[in-house]
Amino acid sequence: MNIKMLFDFSNKHLLKLYAEGRSKKYPFMDKALCEKLVERINRIEAAKDIFDLHNPPSMEFKRLAGYPSRFSIRITRKYRLEFEIEFEDKKRTLGRVLIVDVSKHYE
Repeated sequence: MNIKMLFDFSNKHLLKLYAEGRSKKYPFMDKALCEKLVERINRIEAAKDIFDLHNPPSMEFKRLAGYPSRFSIRITRKYRLEFEIEFEDKKRTLGRVLIVDVSKHYE
């Protein structure tokens, strides 16, 4: 049985950024950054559970303070991909991922 984390986007701007590599809402996203974003989203999609998101450690997967189900992984040192997970198991290891935002790190 091939179980994977499923994902979706919270808005059309993020979907366009993922599908086309550009969006007016994210003018700072150049081609290299968009490629890295797609790579990170593909890692989420390929993950068998939440523990797969800890590798490689350079992604710095972590839960965001103040949000019970919001997490982030590093795209680059400057930008992070924020997402929410609607867990589907009692152990909180598998669920649906909603891509919420690309944010500047530490802002």
